[in-house]
Formats: sequence, C-alpha cells, structure tokens
Amino acid sequence: MSEAQEAAPRLIAFEGVDGAGKSTVIARVAEALRASGARVFMPRMGKEHASRPTRQIRNLTRDRRNLDLTPRAELLLYCAREAQILDELVRPALARGETVLIDRSLLTPVVLGRARGVPADDCEHAAAVAARGLEPDLTLVFDVHPRTSRIRKRIDKIRHPSDQEGGRKGLAGSAFKERVRDCYGQLANERGYPLFHVERATPDQLAERVLRVVQHGAGAGVDESELDRKPQWLVEPGTDFMQALETLPEAVALFLSNGLICARELRKRAFARDPRLAAWAMDPEDPLRDAIAEQVPDLALRALSRMPLGGHDDLRLKLLPRAPEASITALRHLHDERADAIRTRHAESHPNAVLESLAGRDDAFGDALRERCWKGAEDTSRASSLLFCDGDAAWKRREKLLERHPAAGLSSLRGLGGERVDGWLERYAERAPKRVLSALGGRSDDAAYALRERLFETGREVIDSVRGQGDDGAFALRERGVTRWPSTVAHSLLGLSDDPRSAALIARCEELAAGDLHVWRRLVGLQERAAWPSWARVRTRDTLSEDVLDDD
Repeated sequence: MSEAQEAAPRLIAFEGVDGAGKSTVIARVAEALRASGARVFMPRMGKEHASRPTRQIRNLTRDRRNLDLTPRAELLLYCAREAQILDELVRPALARGETVLIDRSLLTPVVLGRARGVPADDCEHAAAVAARGLEPDLTLVFDVHPRTSRIRKRIDKIRHPSDQEGGRKGLAGSAFKERVRDCYGQLANERGYPLFHVERATPDQLAERVLRVVQHGAGAGVDESELDRKPQWLVEPGTDFMQALETLPEAVALFLSNGLICARELRKRAFARDPRLAAWAMDPEDPLRDAIAEQVPDLALRALSRMPLGGHDDLRLKLLPRAPEASITALRHLHDERADAIRTRHAESHPNAVLESLAGRDDAFGDALRERCWKGAEDTSRASSLLFCDGDAAWKRREKLLERHPAAGLSSLRGLGGERVDGWLERYAERAPKRVLSALGGRSDDAAYALRERLFETGREVIDSVRGQGDDGAFALRERGVTRWPSTVAHSLLGLSDDPRSAALIARCEELAAGDLHVWRRLVGLQERAAWPSWARVRTRDTLSEDVLDDD
C-alpha cells in the first residue's frame, strides 16, 4: 500500500446476504490494515452498533410484534438507520483521516425494499436522500446460497443457544431470501462491485482475496475458482450418501445427518469436539443418549416430548434437578398425574417451561395452570401453551396475544380452523407468510388450500404445510412443487409410505437429487423411519407443534 493510499481516508462497505461471513472478514481486514499503518474505524461489529439511535431503529425493524409495518415504512426506517450511522459516526471518522469499514450500507435498504416489492426507483430515491452525497469508495458484495446461509446460522444457534427472538425477515419465507440474493447479484453486476462467492473459501482465503481488492482496487479482481461458487452440499451425482458426508466439514456433515441412524458413527467421533451439535443431530434411540444426557441435558431431552412418562429410561425425571426448564418442557403432550404434579410444583419457578408443556391441554387443569403462569411468562411460551386449544378460555387469551404480539399469536393457531382463525391468517398472509403457512399444518379444508395457493410463491414452506397429509390436495401441491423443492416434498411424505402416490413422488425426487445432499438426507430419512420406535415414528396432531417456532 502506497503512502498516498495510507493517507487518504476511505469508506469501504461490506454487503451481501446473511451468513456470508462479512463480520469475520471485516475483523481480519481491519487487523491487516492496522498492521500496515492505517487508522481504521468500524461503526459496527457483528450485530452491535456503536450508535444508540441506530440500535433503537434496528430493534424496531426486527421486532416481530411489528408485523403491521409496511414495506415502504420499513424501507424508510432502514434508510434512517444508515443515515444516522453516516452522520453520527462515518463523516467524523473520515474527517479525522480514518479508513471506515461499514458492515452494511445504503445498498441494504435498496435490496430489501426491492425484495419486499417496493419499486426500484423509490428505493434508490430514499437511499440517495439518506446518503446526502456520501457514497462508499468501495463496495464489496458477498454471496452464498440461502441454504448454505441457513446451515451456518442454524449451527451457530445450536452451539450458542439464545433466548433472543428472531427478526421479522425470518417470517417472510425462503423465496424472500432468494430474491434478496438475486438482487445483490444483479446490482453488483450492474455497478461493477466486486462479488465474492463464499461457499467453500476459508476465512483466511476470503480475507486474502478481499485485502487484494481493498489494497489495489476493484480492478485487481476477486481471484476465485468455479468451485467457490458450488455449495458443499452439492456432490457428484451417484455418490454414496455416507461417503459424501465424510468429504464435508464435520459441522456440515452433522447438520445434514440430523436424526439419521446411519450417521451414529459420525456423531460418536464428533461428540468430544462438538458436543452440542452432535447431540442435536442424534436419532430417537441413539447410543450416545446417556453421554449426551450427562454433558448437554437440554438436547438429550429434546426428543422426549412424545415418549410416555415412566419408561425404561425416563430422562425427564432423572435430569429434572439439573435441567428443570428442558425437563418440564419435555412433558408436552403428557397428561398423567405424575406429569401434572411436576407442572404444579414448578409453576412459579419455571412459568415458561410449564406453559410450553401445556400444549393441547384444553381442560380445566390446563386453564388453571395457565392462569398461574401467564403473568410471569414470555409471549412465545404463552403461544406454545395454546396450541390446539379451541376453548373459550384459550381464545380469550389468544385474542389478546394476537393483538399484542401477532407473530407469537399466529403460531398458536396451528391445527385450528374456522372463520375466527382464518380471519387472522388472512390479515397477516402477506406480512408473515411463513408463520401463516405453518399455522395451516394438518388442515385440508378449502380455506386452507386457498391460502396455500395464494402463498405458493412464499417458497418451500407451502409444501411444509402439508407434511404428513395424505389428501388429494396435498398430493397435488407436492406434484406442483417437486421440481422446485424436491427435498421438502420428500420430507413432507413422512408417515405416507403405504400410499402408492408416495412411491411415484419419491422416485421423482431421486431423479431430481443430482448430488443434492439436502434431497438425499430426506430420502434416507424416509427409508430409516420404519426402524424408529413407535413413539417417534408416528406423526400425530401433537407432533406437528415441534417446528412451529423454528423461523431461522
């Protein structure tokens, strides 16, 4: 780097889809620039903004209670956030002669606004007003497949669990993420922004490529191979599934073998190095369960919410003193006296867990215990307690919850029908389509299929909404979606192996797999399910609740 380059203050923006590794690269680039003598300023590291107003605006746009926030209003708030960063932090740093590295810029609201359906000209105009003439000297865009992004984010959440609720973007569905990615790629191509594909590059490799462009300009080129564009979960067609897993990074292999019996040896080898991820990936009767129970009890309890209390190895009672929250939550769907005694004893000390264990309890006991726990609990736990409850007392609580926290309230509608339910689903079909589709799980009535048709372009979530359903409408939906989402179609056939229509769809999914390990893991899972214990194999109305709140 020349002395002239060192002396000149620059604004460098790092942009792209979530999960592309921007934060890691920024930290490494900052370290390298400082080592070369440059003065570097970063307004944001990770998700933490140095600006208080910026943090408050971010919280406002992320808050799932704000489902009524319109795309245009969201666009303006995102622009306001970036305008605040520029005026409060960036302009003064540039005036001091510092190089400023920003994690996201005004390109973000342009991309998100367009992905939400706001006209491109409106997005550009709003961003220009916010920028007030200040544009980055260099914008770097990082690209990764949405499914790769999901794997990385999910792995991080498993390793580092948090009670923090996800943002509003997570309610938009998989197609929204694809539109965001496409828009970044389009704008990078149109404007000449360096575009880094980060499917396989290590952090060191990526940082080296980025530094080359930072130090020598966009003309230096990204210098990546075609392989960098190919997701790790795409392998050569015809590759054996377990052999393919062995070629992947261990964490990715664990993720892609979640619940599979054939991957027990993989989990056994990985357990000492990555206990939480190996525990999360175990199958219903995994030999590792005792070791998992000792080291990560919360995950050992995760699969027990359908297992009868008092069985041959009742981890709930054994682990109750060490992991009370997880043990009590694992009482879900159990209505016997022993389970109710545990709930009653812990109502005040662990209200969230007790409420979550009450899913489906629409009787006097359930109503009374909700009354005791309600005030001290969080809205997501309140919503879980109301799943499949259609009584007057449940609806009185649900109506208030829907008004105060609609995203949580919508999740409590899973498995219910009727005009009262459909009114709320219609209201938020565009604002939270993923949550609305999740609420349709198990329904085969005309109103449910009309909503699925309306929300088909939400993404693979429309197929998820008919998982385990054997009616004609569900199979028609699978036929329509199989070429776009073969892995989701395969997964939706759980419990339907005896239906001849399933065999035809499975054969179609096999044809479409073409080395896609997402598809293959679902097909292997279908084959293995017959070997699962009966309590884990049968997908009932109760078990539909397990993935209601999974909106990562």
